Parts: sequence; structure tokens; C-alpha cells
Amino acid sequence: MKAVIYARYSSDNQREESIEGQIRECTAYCEKNSITILNTYIDRALSAKTDNRPDFQRMIRESAKGQFDLIVVWKLDRFARNRYDSAHYKALLKKYGVKVLSATENISDGPEGIILESMLEGMAEYYSAELSEKVIRGHTENALKCKYNGGTPTFGYVIDKDKLYQIDAHTAPVVLEMFTRYDSGATMKEIAEYLTNTQIKGARGGKTDLNFVSGVLHNRKYIGEYRYRDILVPGGIPAIIPQDLFDRVQERMEKNKKAPSRHKAEDDYLLTTKLFCGTCGAMMVGESGTSSTQRKYRYYRCVNSKKRHVCTAKHKSVKKLPLENAVVQAVMAKIMDDHFVEYIADKVMEIQSRESSILPALRKQLEETERGITNMLNAIQMGIINASTKQRLDELEEHKKELEIQIIQEKMKRPQLSREEVVWWLCRFRKLNVKKQEERRKLIDSFVNSVTIYDEYILITFNYKDGAETVPFSKIESSDLSSPGGPSIRGRSHAPASDALLGIAPNAPQRQNNTIGSADTACGV
Repeated sequence: MKAVIYARYSSDNQREESIEGQIRECTAYCEKNSITILNTYIDRALSAKTDNRPDFQRMIRESAKGQFDLIVVWKLDRFARNRYDSAHYKALLKKYGVKVLSATENISDGPEGIILESMLEGMAEYYSAELSEKVIRGHTENALKCKYNGGTPTFGYVIDKDKLYQIDAHTAPVVLEMFTRYDSGATMKEIAEYLTNTQIKGARGGKTDLNFVSGVLHNRKYIGEYRYRDILVPGGIPAIIPQDLFDRVQERMEKNKKAPSRHKAEDDYLLTTKLFCGTCGAMMVGESGTSSTQRKYRYYRCVNSKKRHVCTAKHKSVKKLPLENAVVQAVMAKIMDDHFVEYIADKVMEIQSRESSILPALRKQLEETERGITNMLNAIQMGIINASTKQRLDELEEHKKELEIQIIQEKMKRPQLSREEVVWWLCRFRKLNVKKQEERRKLIDSFVNSVTIYDEYILITFNYKDGAETVPFSKIESSDLSSPGGPSIRGRSHAPASDALLGIAPNAPQRQNNTIGSADTACGV
């Protein structure tokens, strides 16, 4: 197997492993598992809450070339702390035949490992949100004192040693000139040209283009307003522009504003990358269309029917909402089943009980070192003692201490989830509001591996072994899932195989659960 290493360090957490430490552990993991390392991608002082990371994006682009099979990370949160980005990029990498592996988190290759991975990603996202709250609290304290909260400084101001805004004698007159020119009839383009011709640079040497001019003319800091989130302090910073001039400029910009272009709204298709056509095996993608009566239809359409017109499926397109409702309710039926919760908890605990690949190697080294110490002591007892013997014994004793420390550190790095934590994590899904799109997405991303559409039923494959159920079309709101009115469509799918889904129709009453107590007790339901 060929692999690349991805390492990231975020400046907002000083307790993280260093870049060098991450690379060292990933390298050791690859050596232990006979994996060849081809390259290393590094993003320093960049948060994983966003995918806007230069080396990360370069790695994703180069994965399409088929030169490597694996991306090895120290922990999964190095790859992404945002579950949507994680799912999106892993689906993209899967298309290229590339898999993401954690060097320090024991996640099996089986379907149960997907749920454990989802839990770890969810906890990383929770940690990121918690860290964000702490940062916001600190920024709020600064905001109440009208202090600078970081980021690119506002053009026209400097920040003093107390982190307070002060007028910049060099750039503040430029701001006043820009407002005066626009008030006198100049266009934003003319002002941008004036700034370029006079070689004026923006904050930190940035371009003074149309975006820069628009940003300056809209910025209420120049009339002395300090704003951070919900905190607004009039007169909180020194004003550069008089209120009447600022108001005239805003009024003129409003009049000159062109009618906004109508952007086609992108619907949030929850089954993207998971939905396949059972007839031809191609993926089905989200689309929308408008009928002759101007009614809008949203549906999933087989790629083969769209591009190659080769799919012979009965349902070349299916309505979006009834299909998603059926999948969401099938997942909820699982979540409400205590036997399912107990089964998944058992599997997660079983996976966690397996040792990491690093610990056995360290223990083997310790065993060999202890054997060497025993041999040296036996030699001493037989009278074979000299300076070299004592030096070698001291080296072995020192190496033994180092290995014992490494084993303890390795164990500390992998704190395991308790059974109660696993059950709590699973049961919290019971309280989700399935009418909310984001919560519907959480359900599908965590528990659904794929959905395959056949002529008479859909097959839902879950993220655990033998976890698949079928739902007849007759059980899904109506037997007619085909999308009328939109452009003609054809389908494409992926086909796992299994049988017997619960198939709760969105309009049908939910199945009553006979709870067995342990899961519900842990969840507090």
C-alpha cells in the first residue's frame, strides 16, 4: 500500500501534538504496517473547521491521480472537525480509491467501524464548537471594552498597545477622500483607479480593487461604531467620517445598486453520494425541474439516464422528499429499538478492546529488553563482568525505562469510550427533530451506508454488519415515487444486497417499541 501523511496544527489549541510529533507517529504506523510513504502534506496554524487549507486541497486534488491508496493522519480531527466536510471529502476520496486512516485511533475496517468513526468525528465537532464558545467569551470581554479582536486591521486605523483603535495619520485621510469623491459623483471603479494610480495599498498590503472600495464605503466603523456579534457601541472608536457624509454615501449606493441577479437555490439533497440505481449501478444525483404549470419538482435522477441514456430502470427518477422521509424514518425505527442500541454498543466495545498497532510493538521491545537484562545478570553471576558489561546493562535498564514510559503515554493517548458514553451517544439521536434538515442529515450521515433503488422497492444498507432492510414503494407515502413534471430522467445506482427493512411510511403511524430498559435508562428516556 502507498500512502501520504497529512498533518495539521491549529494555533487555537496549544496542547495539540506538534507537526513533527504527528509525522513521527504516522511514520511509525506506516512502518509497522508495511505501508510506503510517498509524500507529506502539512498545514500549520489552520483550523479544521474549514476546508480552506492549502496543502489539504492540494492533497485532495492529487488524490485523483491514483498515485496513493491511503491518507494517514495522527487523529481523525486532523482531517476535519466539520462532519459535513469530512463526509464530503471522504466520499470524494472513495471515488478515487483512497482511504483515510488514523494512526492512533483503533477503528476497524468493518461496517461497525464507520459508526465508531462517526462518533469520534462528532466528538471532535463538539470539541471544536466548545472551543469556539470559549474564544467568543474572550472576544466578548474585549468587545465590551471596544478592543481589537484580531483579524485584518481596518484600513484607516492602527491598534495601540492596549488593543484599542486609534486613527492612522497616513491612511485615515485616504478614507475621507474616498467618501468625499463618491459623494461628489465618482464611481467605485474611478475611486479604485485613483487608489491604484497613487499606489495606495490596503490593510497588510492588499489590493485596492472594487471589493476594497465597497468594503470601505459600507464600513460603519468610520463613523465610530464598534460592533461584535450582538454588541454595538456607538462612539466606541474614533470616527473618521462625519455622520451626514456617511449617510449621503449610503443613500447614493442604495440608488446605484443594481437589481440583484436571481440565483438558483440549491436544495439540500441528503442522499447525495449514498443513492444508487439498482438496475445499472450508477449514482443518482439531485435535480429540480419546473412543470408547465410552474410547479417545481425536486428529485433524484440516475446519472446513466442523464448522460448516456442507457439505464432501463423503471424509476429513472424518484421524488426527493418521500424518499428521504422513508430513509429517515427507517433510521429512527432502528434508533428507537433498544436491541439495536445494545448491539451497536457491544460492537463498539469489542472494537475498542482490540489493541493498537503500536502497543504490541512497544511491549515486544520491552520483553526483548527485559530478556537482555536477564542475560546480562546471568553473565555477571557467572563472573563475566567488566566495564563493557556494566555499560551494556546500564543501557538496557535505561531503554527499559523509556519503553515503559512510551507504553504509558500510548495508553493515555487512547482514552476509550465507556459503554455508558456509547449508549448515550446513540440514544441522543432519539431526541432529534426530524423536521429539521440538519438533524435529518446527522441521522443519515451517521447510520446510512447506501440506498439502492430497484423497480419495486428500495434497499437501505446501514453502517453495521448485516444491516440492510427493504422498503416497498407501496409503503412510501404513495406507490408512485416517479417524478412528474420535471425533465425526463433515467437512473443509476449502486447495489449492495440484503433484505427485510422496517419500511415505515412517512404518513403511517410509527411502530411502538417494547423497551428493554438498559438503553433507555442510560439515555434518560
